[in-house]
Amino acid sequence: MQSFVRKWFWFGCGAFGLGTILVMLLSSSWLGFRLFQLEWQPQGKTDLTFSAVDLAFHNRSDIQAETGALPFMAGVVINTDHDLHEDVFLGGGRDQPDGLFSYSSVSGRFESRSQAHDLSKPAGDATMGGVSVDVDRDGWTDLIVARESGVWLYRNTSGRLGDGKIIFTPEDGTTALSIAPGDVNGDGDVDLYVSGYVSNDRVEGQTIFTRPYGGYSYLLQGDGMGMFEDVSTKWGIRRQHNTFTAVFADFDDDGDSDLVVAEDTGRVETWRNDGAPPFKPLENPSVYSYPMGIAAGDFTGDGRLDFYFSNVGHTLPSALLRGDLEKSARFNPDYMLFAGDGHGAFSDQAQAMRAARIGFGWGVVAADFNLDGWEDIAVAQNYAKFGQPAIIHRYAGKVLQNAKGKRFHPVEKRAGAANRLFAIAPLVGDFDGDGLPDLIWANLQGPTRALLNRTPDRHGIRIRLDDSVAAYTARIDVEVAGRSLVRQVVPAQGLSSDSSSDMFVGLGDATSADRVSIRFSTGATRSLDNVAAGQVIDWRTVRP
Repeated sequence: MQSFVRKWFWFGCGAFGLGTILVMLLSSSWLGFRLFQLEWQPQGKTDLTFSAVDLAFHNRSDIQAETGALPFMAGVVINTDHDLHEDVFLGGGRDQPDGLFSYSSVSGRFESRSQAHDLSKPAGDATMGGVSVDVDRDGWTDLIVARESGVWLYRNTSGRLGDGKIIFTPEDGTTALSIAPGDVNGDGDVDLYVSGYVSNDRVEGQTIFTRPYGGYSYLLQGDGMGMFEDVSTKWGIRRQHNTFTAVFADFDDDGDSDLVVAEDTGRVETWRNDGAPPFKPLENPSVYSYPMGIAAGDFTGDGRLDFYFSNVGHTLPSALLRGDLEKSARFNPDYMLFAGDGHGAFSDQAQAMRAARIGFGWGVVAADFNLDGWEDIAVAQNYAKFGQPAIIHRYAGKVLQNAKGKRFHPVEKRAGAANRLFAIAPLVGDFDGDGLPDLIWANLQGPTRALLNRTPDRHGIRIRLDDSVAAYTARIDVEVAGRSLVRQVVPAQGLSSDSSSDMFVGLGDATSADRVSIRFSTGATRSLDNVAAGQVIDWRTVRP
């Protein structure tokens, strides 16, 4: 009997020991995985201060496999009525109304203005993305949205959005995700690049790199009256590949709309516009990756346009992300910062500026939040399909403050701008009319988070521009305190989104700019001398 007891005692001890070792191994693996996901950058010093205000919009998106929608939502900053308080349009999921909101200084919160507009959409339709643009050049900013059903135009009639109609339907199997406005042929009418993704019921996987797979994207040429023609083949950019977003920008300083595209399971594409079709593909530093959002600005301070791209980061091991790539294929999960040379060539400076190793991201937007004269970056993070935060780290979203073109410091926690929800895009605009760029996180499957910029003692100027091709790719030069600041008007930054059409230029400690000038894509110029901080320059060319 004693030997039997001893036998089971030692068996139990052994089983306990093995179980303890197994638990320790699993725990250490889990802990190692979680540590691997962390971004490992301390918060930098900042005087940037945001204050949260109520915005009662809770996105309800059904993103189930096959039967649900793709995990995206629209977020558009739009000025419907020409005042200094910008509005925000937010897209709803299937059978959820879209919403339009504006900040009220009386109530101290965002209030719905949807009832003053007709934003109706078909039953069972989800709103994926959108952009604001004055399509018919009447001085009233129109709204274009991408839905599962197609691309819709809502005309603005004397401050009221309505008369919604489909202007383009992608081919079967493609869902329009985001829309970029530009003028590819220089005729003064808005053209659109529609980024397409394979419809949710046809998704085979999210790591397919090397075979034809995905949705189609389209270049649509406009006639100025709301009609659009597919000219993708004519301009040499028709191809099948899942695409998140794109922007038109003048990266070679010749005045026309070049094109930058962020593919999923692919690369960054840079296309030069030489004034006539086709676009010319240019080499750039990207390799196989997951470029998602696009921000455009002069991040290095050399007067040339740069681009910043979000990526999957180090949330998951590369072995799980490489998909069908050969072992020898170059793969990059890091965020990328393409510093431009002003002629169409780029070098990736993300590592040097400490903006490369960031967790899973979506939309990114450039803005000088603290008005110090250096363009910062906001980064939306987290993926609704990853599941519980016990398995995948939930990131806080990023506000990367630019340290004089040398490096970026994350400051979102100290600035009061952290957001651990499933953000698709950051939206930037002046919602309370005080001249400071505010921030809204467009969150999927959750409440939108609105933050007003309350940074004290900031000096800047606001430049009001047409939300149309009349201002797109315009170059702004500001001479202040011995520095020359260069900005370019690049709409549709972010992802499935569009921020303010106005420019907010920081003057740092200076109380005035020596000279502010603008060169439009047509070659026309304007300028002002001795511009005081806090001044609003109205350089709109078309007014109702």
